[in-house]
Amino acid sequence: MSLIRRSENVWEFQDTCNVYVLKSGAECLLIDTGSGAVMQHLPALGIERVDWILHTHHHRDQCWGTPILQKAGAKVAVPEYERHLFDNVEAYWQARRIYDNYNDSNTFFSLGENLSVDAILEDYSTFIWKEYEFRVLPAKGHTYGMVSLITEVDGRKVAFTGDLMSSGGKLYQLHAMEYCYGDLLGIEFTMQSILALKREEIEIAFPSHGSSINEVNADIATLESRLEVLAGVGRIFTSGRTSSFGDMQTIRESRLQRISEHLLWAGPYTCSNFYIVLSGSGHAMLIDYGLSSVGHLHASCDHDSPQAVRFVQHHIDQLRDDFGVKDIELVVPTHIHDDHVCGIPFLQKHFSTQCWALDRVAEVIADPAAWASTPCLFDKPIKVQRTLRDGEAFQWRGFDFQVHYAPGQTEFHSIILGEIDGKRVVFGGDNLFLFNPRSGGIDREILVQSTVMRNSFQLEMHHRCAEVMRATMPDLVCPGHGGLIAMSESRVEEYTNYIEHKERAFRDIVAEPANHFIDLFWARMLPYLSDVHPGRQVAYTIKIRNNLERTATYGARLLPPLGWTSHGETVSAVLQPGKQVEIVLWTTAPSETEPRRRLITAEILIDGVSQGPICEALVSVSGEIRQVRRSAKGSKRVTTT
Repeated sequence: MSLIRRSENVWEFQDTCNVYVLKSGAECLLIDTGSGAVMQHLPALGIERVDWILHTHHHRDQCWGTPILQKAGAKVAVPEYERHLFDNVEAYWQARRIYDNYNDSNTFFSLGENLSVDAILEDYSTFIWKEYEFRVLPAKGHTYGMVSLITEVDGRKVAFTGDLMSSGGKLYQLHAMEYCYGDLLGIEFTMQSILALKREEIEIAFPSHGSSINEVNADIATLESRLEVLAGVGRIFTSGRTSSFGDMQTIRESRLQRISEHLLWAGPYTCSNFYIVLSGSGHAMLIDYGLSSVGHLHASCDHDSPQAVRFVQHHIDQLRDDFGVKDIELVVPTHIHDDHVCGIPFLQKHFSTQCWALDRVAEVIADPAAWASTPCLFDKPIKVQRTLRDGEAFQWRGFDFQVHYAPGQTEFHSIILGEIDGKRVVFGGDNLFLFNPRSGGIDREILVQSTVMRNSFQLEMHHRCAEVMRATMPDLVCPGHGGLIAMSESRVEEYTNYIEHKERAFRDIVAEPANHFIDLFWARMLPYLSDVHPGRQVAYTIKIRNNLERTATYGARLLPPLGWTSHGETVSAVLQPGKQVEIVLWTTAPSETEPRRRLITAEILIDGVSQGPICEALVSVSGEIRQVRRSAKGSKRVTTT
């Protein structure tokens, strides 16, 4: 093995993967490391020190030699969505399912021992070293979190592409395209990634395996055609096993369609429908902005591989090129779920887009770690520039809107009514869907309300949704999934009847008071996920609601893990039926760091009778404070609503 000079300051070392050396004076930066054998060849180039290693992905053929270079002082940066497969990979191997395993994603090619990480390569961000500025482009396909690194070196725009593709318009490994048992979902992801790379107009690409790609866009065009042929074979599930669409319908980004003159959508092919209101003068307002296809949700047998939903940009070029949009001015989320909001931080970072949201939605998306006991949260906080109240009217570029609290599929949900092109349009999020129950004498599609118990559900919540629909009486519902729904009074009546029928069935199957046995989050502990300094005091808010249909005294006390201290006192409050209380309790972290997550619980009492450690939170002690809710130091607080 020897170094091959690719340009004045770029060398390639062919190892278990191609290792690339970028030189600046007597220092260098490496793209991947292979076995680490490159180190002994660097002095011949006048290189005295490896400053940084940037990894394109986590596979051990790329990084098994990294510890050798770390011992010599090199720092390591890894893809954001694969960090856990570097610095916490030992926990991954302990938890990985062995038997009855249908998760075929290729995380099995991970390292065996933890590798310390100094920096994260965040999607669509930049990493600057010396005279080089690397732009991080998602390269999902061969792995979930892989990235391409784009920079200018020696007067050329180049990309280090990992195992995204090989020279001649080929895939490096077909088996890596399998994420869930029997699918080839990586084909769809690879298509999205190579088309994004194509738009960059790269002069030369340096892959992890095989020769350099000198005709980048020509090879991408060849691979495009081959991926389309593969998707057209039939029943190889390049769109994943959970998609209701054919592989050829999702292999490329769906086309934006007009609902009316000023209202667009991308069809039902995106994982979560999003909608665009056009000003007519180059401005756009979005309702939700999430994932480009169902496959990106990973809601099937490969769900336990990703640590968080990964957003990949979509439909922005179409808005600019086909509809003249120059400014994505505003986005309004219908509810908190990651598949509807994960694109909002991207819009805010790259387009300075403002986010306006209902107060019940805003408090959760702004602090997801605190509310992480709720399912389907996006891990990145979203800054909300304007908080809207239930029933509040607002305007955008001459269009009138009104937001309504509609706790349906989740407690933290709104619907948005807009007057657009002469129609009353409701953006319904995940509340409203058409469904044929084929029971109770009904054999046709009716409007139904979705229910998810862990999304925090009380019976009266869906009654409120029915009231909102009766009050708004729209001409059209634009749902969060599926096709558009033309509305009428009879549809609203069917929707109300469905909710009442469902309530009767729910009440019949549990004892009274029904909400006490239906409401999973009658007691909730915030923040759910936190990381604190050693010796730090931490405040926990216990949110309790009385579902007993009678006045009762509720109490709470913390049960901290070993090494933590608290007063151990029970703080109580008298609650009228249907009322809520917030009890703030304090605990102190141990004096030593403990990065492993520990469980802390709260015992709840009703009229002096213990219900046990009902609610929980997770906390680690590592010196980094990410999410800590605080009130006056050392105090206990009870707030009743």
